[in-house]
Amino acid sequence: MNEPRFPNDEGEDAWIVVQVSADEHWNAYHDIRRAVLFEARGLIGYDASHPDDRRDGYFPLPLLLENTPVGAARLDLMDDAAACVRTVAIRAECQGKGYGRMLMTGLEKFASQHGVERLVVNAARDAVGFYRARVDRR
Repeated sequence: MNEPRFPNDEGEDAWIVVQVSADEHWNAYHDIRRAVLFEARGLIGYDASHPDDRRDGYFPLPLLLENTPVGAARLDLMDDAAACVRTVAIRAECQGKGYGRMLMTGLEKFASQHGVERLVVNAARDAVGFYRARVDRR
């Protein structure tokens, strides 16, 4: 695999955020988002073929924990210095264990390598507390 990788450098569990390129990562990316963002909320109509997931400047990024996909998000470059964090999802059985923070750390590293200085978050109401806690720690 030759996809860009943004590894953990904090000596914690073996986790990594990768840019989706392999079919197995595409499948996991969509499975996680469908289950967490749609099915768990009683929603239907998830579109695994939505063109935004393959649009230039939009980056689907799964979180792998010891090579097992546990989370997914997309980072959309908005301009030269800003990007939007979208569709963040952690598998239900993995929630509450710090994997969301790991995914966000990987997203921040990825964004930084693309010259992003400011992240904007597109969050569902029930997720606002997670992002607020992350910002308040800084």
